[in-house]
Amino acid sequence: MQTILIRISIIVTALIITIVAYFFLFPQSRPQKDGRALWDDYEIIEKEVEGKTLRLIVADSPGRWQQGLMFVRKPVDFDGMIFISNTPKPHVFWNMNTFVDLDVYWLRKGEVVGKSYLPSIEKGGIKTVSSPGLADSVIEVIK
Repeated sequence: MQTILIRISIIVTALIITIVAYFFLFPQSRPQKDGRALWDDYEIIEKEVEGKTLRLIVADSPGRWQQGLMFVRKPVDFDGMIFISNTPKPHVFWNMNTFVDLDVYWLRKGEVVGKSYLPSIEKGGIKTVSSPGLADSVIEVIK
C-alpha cells in the first residue's frame, strides 16, 4: 500500500512540475483568453509549394520548433508553419497536442523531396512521420 502511495505522489509531482515548466519556459505557447495562440511576435512569410502561395509562420528558435502547431484549431489566418534548419539532416515530426490534420513537406535547397500526412491527435493518438532523407526545411500545412 505504501509503495502505491509513493508512486502516486511521484506521478502527481511530475505532472505539477511539467505544467509549471510548460507555462514558464514556453510563454508564447499559452493561448489567449479567446483561444487563439500568441502568434503576434512570429514572422510570417509567403512561400510557394506545389503551385500554391502559402502564408507560413516561421519557427525560428528551439522553443518554437518544439511548440510547432500544437493547440491550433481552425479557423486561423495562416496556412501553416515553416521550420528552417541550418544543416540538412533527417527529421521526425509528431502530432502531440495537434488538433488539425497536416500535410508535411520535406525540403532540401528549396525543393520538395517528400510529403507526408500527419493526422490530428484526435484521429487515433500520437503518430510520427519521418523525412525521406536529409531535409533543411520542413513545412506543416493545415488541411
